Amino acid sequence: MKAERKVKTEREMKVERNVSGWRQALLRLAAAAAILLAAAPAPRAAGLTDRSDQSDRSDRSDQSDKSDPNKLTALKVFAFIPLEVLDMLRPSTRLDMIDYYEQADSLLSAPNALGGSSRFLQVADDYLKMQVTPVSTLEIKILPFVKKEKVIMTLYTTGSDDGAKDTDVRFFDETLRPMHPGDFIKPPKLKNFFNLKNSKVKENEIREALPFMAVWYTTGPGDTPLTARLTTLSILPQETADLLRPLLLPPLSAPWHHAYRFR
Repeated sequence: MKAERKVKTEREMKVERNVSGWRQALLRLAAAAAILLAAAPAPRAAGLTDRSDQSDRSDRSDQSDKSDPNKLTALKVFAFIPLEVLDMLRPSTRLDMIDYYEQADSLLSAPNALGGSSRFLQVADDYLKMQVTPVSTLEIKILPFVKKEKVIMTLYTTGSDDGAKDTDVRFFDETLRPMHPGDFIKPPKLKNFFNLKNSKVKENEIREALPFMAVWYTTGPGDTPLTARLTTLSILPQETADLLRPLLLPPLSAPWHHAYRFR
């Protein structure tokens, strides 16, 4: 059966005409970046930092850095992030989402690989958060590093609000080459999530009660720290969860000082 075709509004048709030139230019730059990455053993960030035809506005209230078209932004990273991080959205779909955001003042819901829809939730120069599916989100954060270099962090979280949310944390350099996570994050240990002082419950008993350690990481724009929440209790038997929940500490947070270190 043919799917019903949605009737486009006059505004949407106008937007599509206005952004088509920009989109084609970005596609050509993406192709050029791919060629450079394949040919050079130590490529520069051609696909991310050498594009001069894309507006860098990534927050509605932030009009800074428009004079610097080569600035690395979260939207630029979103356009070129490897498929292994975001395989739910084709590169062409990502460009469509950027088109509408930049030109139409609109947060477009775009189709994903599962037949559902994905949309931006928050966009700033150094930060982007999107709802990929009803049970998954992606956060992109650009972090300052040594000698004006940048490190890119991605947080891909899966799980429902009443389930054990778990986050895959990755780091990349400015050319989107993977970097070792251990160089940039010291994750919390199980004991860091619980107040066991004067408690009859021991750490080894908690470890035995948890089938695995699921941690939900979140962050935000600017100096927002990285927050870690232990979520495994939500899938434990009620009796076990009731025993451990009073011992659970508030979410942990770590500021960025060339690395995140939870203590």
